[in-house]
Amino acid sequence: MTTRSADATIKGYYYQFDTSILKILELQSDTESITIEDVEDIDINTATETTAVQCKYLSKPSFINSAVREPIILMLDHFINPKSPNNYRYVLYAHFENETQGSEPTIDLVKFKEILTFTENKIKKEYHTDNKISDTQLNTFLKQFRFVFGKEFDAQQKEVIQKLKTQFNCSSDFEADTLYYNNALRIIIDKAIKKQNNQRKITKRDFLKRVDTRKRLFNEWFIKLRSKKEYLKNISQNLKSTRSLEASRSKIILIGREIIEANNAELPIETFIENLIAKYYKLNSALRDAKPLTLVLECNDKILKDIKSKLISINIIFNDGFEHIDFSSTIFNLKPVVTKSNNGAKIINSSYLIKLISRNTFDLNIANIEAPLAFICFSKSEITNQFSIGQFFDYKYCETLTDVFQVLTK
Repeated sequence: MTTRSADATIKGYYYQFDTSILKILELQSDTESITIEDVEDIDINTATETTAVQCKYLSKPSFINSAVREPIILMLDHFINPKSPNNYRYVLYAHFENETQGSEPTIDLVKFKEILTFTENKIKKEYHTDNKISDTQLNTFLKQFRFVFGKEFDAQQKEVIQKLKTQFNCSSDFEADTLYYNNALRIIIDKAIKKQNNQRKITKRDFLKRVDTRKRLFNEWFIKLRSKKEYLKNISQNLKSTRSLEASRSKIILIGREIIEANNAELPIETFIENLIAKYYKLNSALRDAKPLTLVLECNDKILKDIKSKLISINIIFNDGFEHIDFSSTIFNLKPVVTKSNNGAKIINSSYLIKLISRNTFDLNIANIEAPLAFICFSKSEITNQFSIGQFFDYKYCETLTDVFQVLTK
């Protein structure tokens, strides 16, 4: 497959995903549903009927018979040979660059037969004749069939984001895009890859409930749609918009094994930690209500001890609850003893500068660790938020400590 055709294929998938989101948002009742990849690309199930939608983003500038023949034949086949009583309506939603979006070309019996007629190996084929489909059957199908010229890719995506912005009363397009559109995209893709038909079905109520979640999860398809640079910028702005990075708010930051073991020559972990302290808890600069960060590192004992040794060598005092002797959650939860400036505005000394433990210690003792106001995870491994309060952010696609630092500080 050439790069151009591969790009077109990926764009076609996104177009179908966006159309699916639009269709479910347009449902009138919360109990109505859509099914992804059932009879057609999208099946819309209402109280009175089911509409099977073929969704195509075609590279042709204008409508030609050959471009729509295959999807129309698929729908005609289902109409002629239904597996269940057929109360379906059929829609071909196809974008052509030079056609008027939303308009419907006239498909009468003569035009329909033209579409079904083609040449194969220099032999003329008439699909309706070869399959003994009568004019009566063709006309009945046409009464249940619509052909709609689809919207342009970017225009449709903007419409999806605006509908989500309205649905969830978002304060900005950014919030609608990076949080709600991203969640909606993930839900539709998760449904599309399920094996069982009933697993690919979702009601409007369930869809909205799952989109409207506190968990911020940027999935791989979202990143492919955006650039990595934009991804990092988006999640940084996302954190800022929720005020999670304010120095006065307690934060637990989990760094995944793949990030710790990546090539971090540009920003070694001890420098990464030192720079985070300078950003959030720098003595003589941090305001009196600032809180030390808590880092949870997903690494083996040898690497962790080496990290701690390097921190000691650069005079960074940390609280690890004595995890290498006998971890004490009581000690780990202790607030730092601080000395404030004469006017009480700034912290000039502190009994420790950062809290630091392994992922293993964290998992074993999470029930006894004080819940933060923000739990921010940078790891490809599955993370379950067991804290009953606070915000939870799960970012799986940072690759290096430089990426993480950019998110947390830009």
